[in-house]
Amino acid sequence: MADKPSKLKIADREFTSRLIVGTGKFASNELMRDALIASGTELVTVALRRADLSGKGDPYANILDFVDQKRFLLLPNTSGARNVEEAVRLARLAASAGLPKWIKLEIHPDPRYLLPDPVETLAAAQILVKDGFTVLPYINADPVLAKRLQDVGTATVMPLGSPIGSN
Repeated sequence: MADKPSKLKIADREFTSRLIVGTGKFASNELMRDALIASGTELVTVALRRADLSGKGDPYANILDFVDQKRFLLLPNTSGARNVEEAVRLARLAASAGLPKWIKLEIHPDPRYLLPDPVETLAAAQILVKDGFTVLPYINADPVLAKRLQDVGTATVMPLGSPIGSN
């Protein structure tokens, strides 16, 4: 009899799938929706800049209309933030719009290379953890930074395998 696969535990949640899928780079929202379902993921990251948080309900502008929030836990991300202030503002905006208080913390001061800023990430993580967010920071593969992020209370870390866009 084969061992039952262990679940992935992040904060107070358990996931059967270890795959986290993003919502970018799809030709259409319908294709994205179908890919999410086919992947078996339970955790979907979405850039806040692609979500209509205004409440206007524009079906062409709102990617959130294509993500079944009963099936997937939304993991809003702060992609596009260049510093602590922008990242914290985006996270708080997501929470005030009714999205989960889970956040993939991304701070990229250089839009060309999109490498995470470790100093700004640590500072933003401290603020967001104090605000009650479940923080999953996107970082370089840096064990010292990972330990410091653990010490401030982040739920986990998400070290990059290679720079964004290098695929």
